[in-house]
Order: sequence, then structure tokens, then C-alpha cells
Amino acid sequence: MSDDSAKRAVLVQPGGAPLTYTILVRGFAASVALAGRADRAQVRFDLTLTVTHPGPGFPDDIEAVMSYEDIVEDLRRLCRESNVPGADYLADRAADLCLSHGRVRRVQVDVTVPAADSSDSAAGTSLTRARPDRA
Repeated sequence: MSDDSAKRAVLVQPGGAPLTYTILVRGFAASVALAGRADRAQVRFDLTLTVTHPGPGFPDDIEAVMSYEDIVEDLRRLCRESNVPGADYLADRAADLCLSHGRVRRVQVDVTVPAADSSDSAAGTSLTRARPDRA
């Protein structure tokens, strides 16, 4: 069975907004080379992505839906950067990476960075970004 996704209509809610579903990425952790730290901090990411639904009759095929694996691969690449300024930078870049995928409508990113001294509290940031609605 072939899938002609270009011809598939997008489902809409009352008011005309596209029908969406949610992808959760919880507890993604990776070591990151943060600026000013000798160690590589184990940084945690939690993401909530609002994604455009592929429409009625979509095939049971990974190409028809947004895969969280694409997002995880983007996060892995981000965490390999060196001299990362901090949690704000990581959250900002993670949001940009998520919104670079055309199906992602909105993303909330929470990033937690442990303190350099294990006796201190962790710090972090949270941000939400949305793709502008198309006119």
C-alpha cells in the first residue's frame, strides 16, 4: 500500500486549528561539557511536543508520524557540543531543533543541570515555544 501523504488532508478542530497529539520525552540525560566546569555534567531534558496529527487513514508506518527518535538524535548532537554556556542555551537550542521538524507545532523544554558541587542543588530552566499559525 503506498502512502501519498501530500494528498492527505489535515484534520482540524473546531475553529480551524490542526488536530494534534503529544509526544513526551522524559528523563533524557547526557553528559555535557559546560563552560567553566572541569567535569562533564549529566544534564537532564524533559520535552513535551505538540505535533500535527497525520490525518485520517494514515498507515502504520514511522514515516507517517513524528518519531521521538528524531528528537533524541537531535539532543544527542546538541549534547556533544563543547563549552556549552548553560541550561538556558541548551533549552533554547533544543526548542529550535524540535521546531525545525515541520510537524512540531509547540514544544516545552525543561533542562536540569546538576551543581558542580554535589552538596548544592541542581539548577535549570524551562521554556515554551510555538510555531506561528499559518494564515
